[in-house]
Amino acid sequence: MTIEERIREIEDEIKKTQKNKATEKHIGLLKAKMSKLELEEESHKKSGGYGFSVSKSGDATIALVGYPNVGKSSLLNMLTNKKSTVGNFSFTTLTVIPGTLNYNGAQIQILDLPGIIDNAALGAGRGREIISTIRTVDLIVLVTDIQLKGLKRIVSELYKAGIVLNRKRKDISFKKTNYGGLRIHKPRHVDINISDIRDIAKEFKIVNGDIYIRENVDIDDLIDFFKGNIVYIKSFMVVNKIDMLHDENLLKKKLSGINYIEVSATTGYNIESMKNLIYKSLDMVRIYMRNKAGVVDYERPLILSEGSTVRDVCRKISREMISTFRYAIITGPSRKIELRVGLDYKVNDEDVITLISKY
Repeated sequence: MTIEERIREIEDEIKKTQKNKATEKHIGLLKAKMSKLELEEESHKKSGGYGFSVSKSGDATIALVGYPNVGKSSLLNMLTNKKSTVGNFSFTTLTVIPGTLNYNGAQIQILDLPGIIDNAALGAGRGREIISTIRTVDLIVLVTDIQLKGLKRIVSELYKAGIVLNRKRKDISFKKTNYGGLRIHKPRHVDINISDIRDIAKEFKIVNGDIYIRENVDIDDLIDFFKGNIVYIKSFMVVNKIDMLHDENLLKKKLSGINYIEVSATTGYNIESMKNLIYKSLDMVRIYMRNKAGVVDYERPLILSEGSTVRDVCRKISREMISTFRYAIITGPSRKIELRVGLDYKVNDEDVITLISKY
């Protein structure tokens, strides 16, 4: 039996197993076995694993990901005024087409990628190039249509390739040793069973060392950690072609619990809302600089990520500014008073900053 056949066999067993508390560990071990086999399969098919040749530009990069013929190219055209080829047949896009969305002072690079098909994670349909490119982006926009083409399969293919959507990396670490068995270190409030941890680790041939778990995790978190090739990327879903005849109630029922937006690349319906959702999903903050003459440049803000500090502001302008930095003066809509702060002070959206140097 080939590795691919063994993976399919485990997938079928997972589907047939009723999900409840009693079967949780069994399903977890099956997932661990499958993940280990996928890593083996990956090591046997290393060729063609490079992404498309496209340089990242702007303040962030997002990817339009979906099955062929769901309207990704039409969406790119609407969002960026790019003239990507559009057609009513599969595989119109054969390579990556970049465009730029200018929104709220940010320049957001949007990549229109060829459609993902089944077994893309194993290289089908230029899958390796597509997925290698997706792994580098800041946000994934899953694009489907009113028929919800391939939605579950796409998420599955991304996960097989080590891309986890809308989850954060858990605080887990491992220190390998050559003997002594496996020691698990976790606080009392972390309620995952130690025997489950050992069994999952064993599937990945980890039998000696120290595992440190510092927050609540589940079996999927452990599998992701032991796989070691995981990237965590934010995502939301777009249902395109909403102008076509469809059953709205059935669509909402099928998408219950999913973060999605309905749009039409043909009529322009909800395109502005989609732009806003892209911007908000990237967690950006706009920083306005005040020059020596006291003039604030509101036309060209610095774009940083949420949680950035004054140090990041200096780096964005010039790394040399850190060595000459004395203090910063911050005002803005979220500030009641003018503040004098240091490099590690956290900035807020629409802050106005004056940098004062030593010289």
